[in-house]
Amino acid sequence: MNKSQFLAQLHDHLSVLPPEERSELMEDYEAHFAFALQNGKTEEEIAQELGNPSELAKEAIDGRFAPKEPVYWFNPANPEPAPIQTPVRQQPVKRRGGAVTTMVYIGLFFLNLILVPLLISFWSVGIALAASALAGLLSPLAVVLDYFAGHGYFAAKTYATVALVGVGIFLAIASRYIFKALVLISVSYWRWNVRVAKGGAGHE
Repeated sequence: MNKSQFLAQLHDHLSVLPPEERSELMEDYEAHFAFALQNGKTEEEIAQELGNPSELAKEAIDGRFAPKEPVYWFNPANPEPAPIQTPVRQQPVKRRGGAVTTMVYIGLFFLNLILVPLLISFWSVGIALAASALAGLLSPLAVVLDYFAGHGYFAAKTYATVALVGVGIFLAIASRYIFKALVLISVSYWRWNVRVAKGGAGHE
């Protein structure tokens, strides 16, 4: 099963959820596919690791939707009963009280006091690596400018420049994967905060 087939089946099984909630879940699985593909896995391997879309949807729905008891009717020309099952939504989950909601927001505040600076530090490392990669790639230009400035030509400078260009290429490749991972982590963490906050407010 490839990515398109997996997501299509999952979308169908999640059709009983509200559109906004279904879209959030689909975005999470699409992000999971994107991250795993960047790490060299195939779509089939990712789908197999995630499992059966119907089972995943069942866990997400979590018993909030259940079918009615079978209703039978009789046709005089056909005495056989015909069962009709209509899925109906159960009573909505009772939303959290004001005290619990306040505690949720306070917990998120203190959690973000720790995790947001940590996330910013990761971004700082990524930016520093990118800047180092750029400096290594531009090192030949510095040698040329140094030569025209009248400092002469030295073979050692050429060897050092070649080494710096190689390091710059390596850091540029590493920075590319680091930035993609940071974007996925940041987006996922933001969505998690939004889901927790909305869960605390509840839905009518």
